[in-house]
Amino acid sequence: MRFDLMQSLACPMCHGPLKLRESNLLAELITAGALTCAACHDYYPILDGIPRMLTYSTDVARRHASEQDDLVAGLLREGFRLPSAAPPEGEAAVLRNFSREWTNYQWTGESYWSTTPEHILRWIQYALGVERHPLKGQFVLEVGVGIGGIADALTKAEDCDIIGVDLSYAVDQAQRYFGRNPRLHLVQASAFALPFRPGTFDTVYSQGVLHHTYSTRAAFDRLAPLVKPDGMFYVWLYSKNEGRATLLRRTLMAVENVVRPVLARLPGQLQTVALLPVVPLYMLYQNVYRRARHGSSAAHYGINEALHAARDRLTPPFAHRHTYDEVAAWYREAGFRRLELLRDELLPDGVPNTMQTNVGVRGFH
Repeated sequence: MRFDLMQSLACPMCHGPLKLRESNLLAELITAGALTCAACHDYYPILDGIPRMLTYSTDVARRHASEQDDLVAGLLREGFRLPSAAPPEGEAAVLRNFSREWTNYQWTGESYWSTTPEHILRWIQYALGVERHPLKGQFVLEVGVGIGGIADALTKAEDCDIIGVDLSYAVDQAQRYFGRNPRLHLVQASAFALPFRPGTFDTVYSQGVLHHTYSTRAAFDRLAPLVKPDGMFYVWLYSKNEGRATLLRRTLMAVENVVRPVLARLPGQLQTVALLPVVPLYMLYQNVYRRARHGSSAAHYGINEALHAARDRLTPPFAHRHTYDEVAAWYREAGFRRLELLRDELLPDGVPNTMQTNVGVRGFH
């Protein structure tokens, strides 16, 4: 965590100011410490250089208490405690499953989802409409930063600063691979209790994340106020219509709807064993069909990449689907008067049509 992140953080419970209590400083990086809220009498750990802003008990908070026992003992004497709110519905399972997905994934720099890092940067630049809405000099929030490759690439390509938030321990992998980027700041937090004040960001975006919460709409409503009055808010969500487009897609969706709730509840090792039979199918589809159809823009899948893709599809506790009309109504009700729907735009070469057949919307006040 860098010192300049402090000016943007607020208590996720009351949005009041936080005080930094560092215990380990390396150059200008705070590698360990705590953030305290005087109003709530809560403290939030800083561990491995990442502020851990979840509002309920977690393994990482317990590890912080063990590793930083002197600091924590002093905080307890002063009357500070870890926050003890109840997690949002199903969020403990979401945290567990997405942490498995990302902490078991090894970044090679050669693939990002089904494509290459270079191509996925083009996809997200299109999604954010950077030709018309440049990010240069902006302060940006990505909700669901995952392993951090997209945010890292955007800071460099678009000359902007990004705070990347993720519920899961994916932030530890992001720190490992991209933590040296001075324009990328990582925070572990829930979309339902974000540690920022309203109107903090020029741009807020979330690509393929909010539908994995218990309520996409509730998560959307928590993010919308964080955008400045003249800022942009972009989300991309699974589409009901895309899942019904062909007989094959309808069949696969029916199978997923049966299998996913079962796999989501399995312990980690059993979950992996259950996924292994589909790994060759993912590799065959990606390495034969997609590479024949898309050429060099399609990444090569090894076991690492195929298992990651299978986890993402088949283990999330929630995977809601929506329509453009439904999501556009959310924007209008949140006060966004001008909308840009990806389905209405000319699709650039090299960008897959799934960016439009699913629901991608930019909103402006």
